Amino acid sequence: MAIRFTPLADPLLRYVNTSRADLSGTTASLLTPINYNADIFAATPTLLTGNYGFEGYLGIPGLSGTGTTAQATAAANNVAWQNIDPSLNAAQRAYSSAVSDSNALSVYGLPLLRADTLPLVFSHPVLPTNLNGSDFRVTLSNGSVVTPQTAAFSPNLEFNERQTVVLVGEFGNRLQPGDPGALYPTLVTVVNDGSPLELLTRNGPVTAVGLSVASSNSYVSGNGPRVVAAKLNRFSNLGEGGPVGISLASQFNSGGDLYGDQAQFRLRLYISLGFSPDGIASLLPSEFSRYFVLEAIAEDGSKITISQAGTPVQIGNLGVIEVVGLADLAQAGTPENAAYVEDHDNYYDIILKGDIAAISRLSAVRMPSSGSYQAVYDPGGPGNDPGAPGAAPGPFTVASSDHTVVITPDLEGRALATFVEVEGPVLRNPFDGRPIGSLLGVAVEDTETGQRINAFRDPEGPLFYSSFAPASDQATSLPAGRSQTDPIDLIDTRAFTASSSVTVSGSLSRSAEYGSTLQFYAVLDQAGTIQDPLTGQVLQPGHPGYRQAALSATNLVTAAGSNLSAPNLEVLPFAFSVSGGQLFAPVLTVYATGGVYFSFGAANLDRVSHFTGYGPNRYGIEDLAGGGDDDFDDLIVRFNLSV
Repeated sequence: MAIRFTPLADPLLRYVNTSRADLSGTTASLLTPINYNADIFAATPTLLTGNYGFEGYLGIPGLSGTGTTAQATAAANNVAWQNIDPSLNAAQRAYSSAVSDSNALSVYGLPLLRADTLPLVFSHPVLPTNLNGSDFRVTLSNGSVVTPQTAAFSPNLEFNERQTVVLVGEFGNRLQPGDPGALYPTLVTVVNDGSPLELLTRNGPVTAVGLSVASSNSYVSGNGPRVVAAKLNRFSNLGEGGPVGISLASQFNSGGDLYGDQAQFRLRLYISLGFSPDGIASLLPSEFSRYFVLEAIAEDGSKITISQAGTPVQIGNLGVIEVVGLADLAQAGTPENAAYVEDHDNYYDIILKGDIAAISRLSAVRMPSSGSYQAVYDPGGPGNDPGAPGAAPGPFTVASSDHTVVITPDLEGRALATFVEVEGPVLRNPFDGRPIGSLLGVAVEDTETGQRINAFRDPEGPLFYSSFAPASDQATSLPAGRSQTDPIDLIDTRAFTASSSVTVSGSLSRSAEYGSTLQFYAVLDQAGTIQDPLTGQVLQPGHPGYRQAALSATNLVTAAGSNLSAPNLEVLPFAFSVSGGQLFAPVLTVYATGGVYFSFGAANLDRVSHFTGYGPNRYGIEDLAGGGDDDFDDLIVRFNLSV
């Protein structure tokens, strides 16, 4: 480990440590804007898996303690219970994967009752601040579509682990497909809920809206948990740990904490569902050989297997590889017995040491899952004593199958990303969503790989840190001659109650000779229908009187800050408030020409579309009659909604 911190890193370290010290124990504590040295598991942002986790384990009424009453309560709610020596004084999590209704309320802030889970395994880190259950739609086997009750990172709470989101809600039952009444998820889609979910790439944030993945059923044979990616890096403690209040197991559990200087390399296994030998018990740091086999390719092309920890294996003439042990489990020093409780997230680290030439020849990791190798279950598995008198009847989720995953080498640290906003949201380029900032200098540097995290200050003052180059403060200038226009997203507050005050915030840039003002007016639907306040008549774009009625004092938004304008070639932030339960469309007025352009072409005097979409809640405007040069960059707008 060769990490150098400069004085510029001090605010970053203070901010991360403040988040780490959060004792609230809530999933909300994970929504701070911290993605710190986080892994990227694919070249292109995607949803790797979105499988039905387990049914009915979150929000068990009256589940308390570890005695016979708790065991009977678990069985009555069809929850598996572990047989453990009472002298170990194990915590409740060692006995069951279920969460009581009172604990669920305190952690999630919701009155959950026998809720289900559905982990979404993204290839890239998820930006925390816009994560909501409303970002997702789950299609069920009967054709219905449901919105999760909530979405949370827990148990994937470490600052470098926020690639996995766990959906919580009512998604199905445990019946087999084809059985009468069987219900289970079949598809998960990311949707635009007004504050679009974003992923962090090597080049900055990108939208996750539109990503989808088929969902497999964990109660069906062959659909057990599996490794979906295996990524090889030099070991670093950067980004390890998270808010202490929500999990002690996630603190001081890294390869460095467990093995000190022996932790030279980290093979991070990214999994589709939680791993457990029976659905409740934990994997132990010494149990590499119980679950995994590594494969390496020597210089002559021969395959060499590594199946034991603590034993150096020669890789041709390239040197040796030694598995030190497993990490990212429980705190270093925790006794390895049936009371051991790991963090039960979607990541396991195989810690390695050896010669770099040999390490770079690692090619695959295999989970045989049978014979002398232990299969694994997700947290809905049967436990170690499913046939005990009075035990839960099941059915339970199924075991893993034999599978092999190719290892992705990243020894130079190129597939790692950091974005931390330590002083609040920073100004974003409205076209591509990248933060805008001026370089202050290097804050964190890996002297072996050259990987850097730089400190930046945005034009309005807030400090932020990133591993990628930010955007400049110059307005975006796009090529002329765009022949096709795309629909734009209106300001849609209909998901909020009418009494809510919804904040519309974002950024706009101007790349135009003529000054202009962008305003907003109330519409009745996505087609731009309005009601004339004088006559009560319902008007469509293009109807006589539409333009005047749209701009009337009744329909026009007049809140402070809602008239948007910017100097030429500049990017500025904006924020204003509107009422919930409504829909608002934009209209541009150009000072010099007197042109007034609506987002609905039929409402414009030239009948031309002057707006085009550039992604969720992002659009550009052409400010000249007839379409001008059709570059649609005269004004570009990006917005988010929040309460």
